[in-house]
Amino acid sequence: MPASKGQEREPGQNGPLETYHFTGADIEFLAQFSLSRLKPLPAAPGNRVADNIKAAQLGKKLFFDESLSRNNQVSCRSCHQPDLYFTDGKKISQGAGLTFRSSPTLLGAAFSPWQFWDGRKDSLWSQALGPIEDANEFNTSRGEYVVALLKGYLAEYQQVFGPLDENTLADKLAQLALPASPLGDEAQMKRWQALSSKLQTWVNRVFSNAGKAMMAYQRRLQLPRARFDHFIDALVRENRQKSTAYTARSKDGPGNSMPQSLTAAEIRGLRVFMGKGNCASCHNGPLFTNYEFHNIGAPEPLENTVELGRYLGVKLLAQDEFTCLSDFSDADSRACDEMRFLKVSGPELVGALKTPTLRNIAKTAPYMQFGQFANLKEVIAHYNQPSPPVYNRQLHPSRPHFDILPLKLTDQEIAELQAFLHTLTSPLPQEDPWWGLEPQRLTRAH
Repeated sequence: MPASKGQEREPGQNGPLETYHFTGADIEFLAQFSLSRLKPLPAAPGNRVADNIKAAQLGKKLFFDESLSRNNQVSCRSCHQPDLYFTDGKKISQGAGLTFRSSPTLLGAAFSPWQFWDGRKDSLWSQALGPIEDANEFNTSRGEYVVALLKGYLAEYQQVFGPLDENTLADKLAQLALPASPLGDEAQMKRWQALSSKLQTWVNRVFSNAGKAMMAYQRRLQLPRARFDHFIDALVRENRQKSTAYTARSKDGPGNSMPQSLTAAEIRGLRVFMGKGNCASCHNGPLFTNYEFHNIGAPEPLENTVELGRYLGVKLLAQDEFTCLSDFSDADSRACDEMRFLKVSGPELVGALKTPTLRNIAKTAPYMQFGQFANLKEVIAHYNQPSPPVYNRQLHPSRPHFDILPLKLTDQEIAELQAFLHTLTSPLPQEDPWWGLEPQRLTRAH
């Protein structure tokens, strides 16, 4: 929020009345950040069952089922835990082995045109397939997964995706009993290549349908309103009641008519966020993200394996067999604008990563793609005095573009900005069955 005209003074120097004073223009600007302004879910032309309730119910079971991994100990929940707002609280996520990056939250992911930090997937259904064949996550093969899926969930699968040929099903599953995958180790790839192209296509169809069911589930995950939303919505209501400006009625906080209001320090932090900090240039809208890619120069843990970010992400997209444009998508190619007009080159792609949502940010430490920062203070300190990204001539295709400037915030402003970010925490919805806050009941093993 830009400070109102005449109010461009240092946060913390405002008196109580000025702190809580918002013009009609301020309120109109802030309103676009409330969850009340969140638009309906975007269309999902690549997934015809994206909004099918039966698909979502099946997807929820697959999401939490550890028996679908090779060691029977890994599920999607391993890295996306509901009680941690679908993150895992680790610097680098742990599946069957140690993964490459940290796990971003799944909340709000249905609104993003790209998935993973580097956007190497163009849909949630395709994203859900990636970890299954990753040796450090599910560590299973495509063939094995399809066998386990149809043995465990045949009735539910057919209810969503239609009947399978009972006369040939047993024979198909028998041929897939050994690990076979186009993305596995050498032995797995040889077995995959030995399968007929017809059987490969059949496996890919079932495999991609599993991803579509999980996408249908993830689209059901809703964010409860946070204190921030209640505050903004109260501002909007009062403004509509013919008030051109909201003025505090008490020394220590907003008026009694404003439920679950923010403290003066949180309000000053909000002003820093929208004004001097310029955080809203990337973290905007009800989900506090523009879902674009930026290089903010986060420290590289290992400078001999520098982060290429979106540069590598678009190359992986071009090789992906499960994009909106693929044979396993339900979309007409004309509906795949993101892929048809994909930007594939430019220095701004090098080292650039997707802007994460700031919803529930206070509960999802550590931060950045490798968990480089342990707390919000460290994150803000980086933005306050950023270091340019590492440029390794041997590893980088070109000098990375750098997207941020020093904020020059005072210690008080940093503290207040932190305070504001805490207001974006939603309560855990214990009664929402889609969140799966009782995962022990959800796996076949249980």
